Amino acid sequence: MSLAVVMNITKVNNPERFPGKRENTSASLPALQPRSHTLLKDIAQLIKFRLTLLVLTTTFFGFVLGASGPLDLVKAFHVLVGTALLAASAAVLNEVLESRQDSQMSRTKDRPLPAHRFDAIEAAIIAIMGAVIGFLYLWNFSNLIAAFIALFSLVSYVCIYTPLKRISPWNTWIGAVSGALPPVIGYAAQNENLVHSTPLFLFSILFFWQMPHFYAIAWIYKNDYKKAGFKMLVVVDSTGKKLTSQSLLFSFLLLPISTIPYFTGHAGVVYLGGSLALGLVFLGSAFLLHLHRDLKSARLLFFSSIAYLPLLFTLLALCWKNKT
Repeated sequence: MSLAVVMNITKVNNPERFPGKRENTSASLPALQPRSHTLLKDIAQLIKFRLTLLVLTTTFFGFVLGASGPLDLVKAFHVLVGTALLAASAAVLNEVLESRQDSQMSRTKDRPLPAHRFDAIEAAIIAIMGAVIGFLYLWNFSNLIAAFIALFSLVSYVCIYTPLKRISPWNTWIGAVSGALPPVIGYAAQNENLVHSTPLFLFSILFFWQMPHFYAIAWIYKNDYKKAGFKMLVVVDSTGKKLTSQSLLFSFLLLPISTIPYFTGHAGVVYLGGSLALGLVFLGSAFLLHLHRDLKSARLLFFSSIAYLPLLFTLLALCWKNKT
């Protein structure tokens, strides 16, 4: 069955919930209705729409910072289209490879592939075609360097990070490398010379931000990860000490890294003060997780990470000074 057709909807309701939140099974309550599925929703899940949107947002941000003159919005559009094809393809291939594990986790077992609403082989074929088209598209409308960085991000995500999740907790580091490359793609589309502080800054911010962000997610869903056999750090070290220590370390390292634009002359004192303030809030939430090691603190760190990145990038965009 092709991806253009949705299979019959399952009668079983599989609500996503945080671990520890129990279902009320009282007979007096009305029966829960089955979750409705639409083709659009299933495709959005399959390509991990929110993750792909984050990729495109950071790619565009790198494109903006790489501009040495007026922003070429037509070229930006083409760069985002090519990147979107590769990012969506990476997401689909990841879900194809993890379909069996996804079927064992509460938060993912109702995704299109483990729920058998889409065919895995056809999804993989379409994803590979999308990746090839995306690579050629980026090459044609930007340059070969940007295209190769995007392709490397896909390969490292699908071929290293995905299988490594079942082998070693080092998977998070590889995933963070892949996730830190999108703004570099955008920058490279404007400027092929990557020996510069700006792409290094963009990569570093995304890499160090992702570590506590991913660790917070891993803590929230640690029971699911354990059930699926994923070797996340919080599963391997059940005490949680290593995870919270690393979250604290990476949050701390974000403080000096976030100030790089000030010291390179790309941003002024307003950016410096704002970046330090945001970093201290993020660091404080990581410290609370290290101190308490509980679900509440993990959720706080997760939401802090969600707020930190767009606020920092917005501040930088407002304060950025182009230097020729």
